[in-house]
Parts: sequence; structure tokens; C-alpha cells
Amino acid sequence: MSNKKNSDNKLPLAVCECGFKILSVPDLKEMVRSIENHAATHGNDDADQAKAEAERDRIEELLTERVLIAIGKKKL
Repeated sequence: MSNKKNSDNKLPLAVCECGFKILSVPDLKEMVRSIENHAATHGNDDADQAKAEAERDRIEELLTERVLIAIGKKKL
């Protein structure tokens, strides 16, 4: 296969503001699990449980949005 063909088959990435990369995989459940697992790492340093949960929710929403944008930009 040509290099162009191989590069066209790469799955899009979504990058968290912390630099963590989420691969936009065809398995939706696995992708959601990856986003949730990463979001769980955000807000852990906050002693205020409500603030920590709000930060995790914010990161989940951010990554979901970025995944959808990355998929939308992918030429099919």
C-alpha cells in the first residue's frame, strides 16, 4: 500500500487540555470508557468533592466534543 493510503486510514485523535490523547475508535463503548477513565484523573487534587466532580464532567464534555469534531473532519 502507498503511504497516502495508510495515512488516510489513521483514526482521528482528540487531545485533552492536559495533552492526553484519545483515539477515536470505532467501538463507541471503548471510546466512552477511555474518556471516562481519563476524566476521572482530573479533579482528584481538589478536596471539594463537588468541584472535583464538576471538573471531571467538564473534561468528559470537552473530550466528547473534541472527538466529534475530529471525526467530523475525517474525510470518508
